[in-house]
Amino acid sequence: GKEQVQEANKTLMKYKEGKGNLEKRIVDNEQWYKLRHWECMRDKKDDVQPTSAWLFNCIANKHADAMDNYPSPNILPREEGDKGEAKMLTSIVPVILEQNDFEEVYSEVSSYKIKSGTGVYGVFWDSSKLNGLGDVSIKKIDLINLFWESGISDIQKSKNLFHVELADNDALISQYPQLQGKLGTGSIDVTKYVYDDAVDTTNKSVVVDWYYRKNQNGKIILHYCKYVNDEVLFATENDEKYYEEGWYKHGNYPFVFDTLYSIEGTPTGFGYIDIGKDAQMYIDRGNQAIMKNMLVNAKPRYFIKNDGSVNEEEYADT
Repeated sequence: GKEQVQEANKTLMKYKEGKGNLEKRIVDNEQWYKLRHWECMRDKKDDVQPTSAWLFNCIANKHADAMDNYPSPNILPREEGDKGEAKMLTSIVPVILEQNDFEEVYSEVSSYKIKSGTGVYGVFWDSSKLNGLGDVSIKKIDLINLFWESGISDIQKSKNLFHVELADNDALISQYPQLQGKLGTGSIDVTKYVYDDAVDTTNKSVVVDWYYRKNQNGKIILHYCKYVNDEVLFATENDEKYYEEGWYKHGNYPFVFDTLYSIEGTPTGFGYIDIGKDAQMYIDRGNQAIMKNMLVNAKPRYFIKNDGSVNEEEYADT
């Protein structure tokens, strides 16, 4: 209900505060990737701002290596009686991956992992697939939109897990008519990238997917609640179908973290931009010094008068 959602929002804001440094690093890394890193440096107002693509080329090569090593499923049996099921899954899993365009998702997650140190896969059950029969859905998740408990190394150890996303108000009202007249500016401010285009979010609202665990009859159950502002759109605890077994029977959060270089005390890591930005800075600062020196030496010290003679006096400011 409303009271539980308000408490959840307090927890969400605490989690958001805990990952503020990570969000700033991700946004800055995206600027470095786009060769806009002078905007992240102290002397960003300098007129001479040469940019080279050394770091970008490193990232492109690492992404090419990842795609050259695109994985393929190999399901092995745990015991003798599992051979038949393993053989069946070896045929089924590639079809599921193909239907989800997993190669494209893998490419997007790999690129994100190389830049920011951690890629995240969202593995969900989509009941709308296959004409209502339902099937697995795999998506790339932006770390900026995911919030977890600070100080943990395993995402499955977090007490709560929130995924937030902006949705168009008209689309929300058409799907949930009870939201009519209740959508507006929410209390959750999602960190934004520095876009080249003007992104208008005035007619959008933040939709929160809240995953949490509860101990029911000695069993840990994963529950799920979807809400906008203070309005609950769906909650497993309010549905008899899901109340006993939870949202997913396996009891795990549907997010898989793929870390490049791990860091203690957090499920995220650091990537090649964090490693190579100093080298890129040295290259561009060196080019800046060369260009400044070249421009100073290229400034004319003499000029020709209207009568064609040369003025032997130097400019006053040289």
